[in-house]
Order: sequence, then C-alpha cells, then structure tokens
Amino acid sequence: MKTSKSLFLTIALSFSATILAQKNDEIKITIKDSKGKKVQTIEKKENLPHFIQFGIMSKNHESFKNKYKVDVVYQNCVISPFISQQAKENNLAVAKLLDEKYGDIWKKDLEITPYGL
Repeated sequence: MKTSKSLFLTIALSFSATILAQKNDEIKITIKDSKGKKVQTIEKKENLPHFIQFGIMSKNHESFKNKYKVDVVYQNCVISPFISQQAKENNLAVAKLLDEKYGDIWKKDLEITPYGL
C-alpha cells in the first residue's frame, strides 16, 4: 500500500512540475558585467508547438524552428509511462500539423525521428 501511494505521489509531482514548467514564459539570465556586478535580464520564450525528445544529448534545431515555427524540446532520459504517452501524443499531433501544411519534407529537415513516431 505504501509503495502504491509513493508511486502515485511521485507521478503526480512529476506531472505538476511538467505543467508548471510549461506555463513559464520567461527565461531569467544572470550574468556578470565587466566590473563583476551581477546583471539579470529576462527574455520572453516563444509559445511554439514543439516536439518532445528524451536523452542527455541534444542537437541544435534552430534552422528547423525558424523555417517551420516548431521547436524541439529535450527532457532528461528518465521517463515514466505516463510522460512517455504524453510525449507520443504531443509529437503525433505536431507531426500531423506539419504533414498537413508541408507534406513529408519537414522530416528530412528535422534530421531526427521524433519520439513515438
């Protein structure tokens, strides 16, 4: 009984953290200027549709993002069955949108196979 409660709590916390992370539309960057003083800047993130990928190695997809207005977001390599299913459904929906608008050419430009496709 304790195992199932702790498993449920872990999944619930992971899910809520994922939702909260996706709602944040600002990036705070703190750097030091030439005098060693800390300077903080805030940049707005774009709310673009995105593929979800898992793993520790990420690639730069900036040209794909600029051309198709779709981003690729990399998450860590430890995933639950729930997050896996969520990523598959998200990636299938994004792929469907791209297929309807551009056909199959976007797949070559992306240079990876999105998780679950």
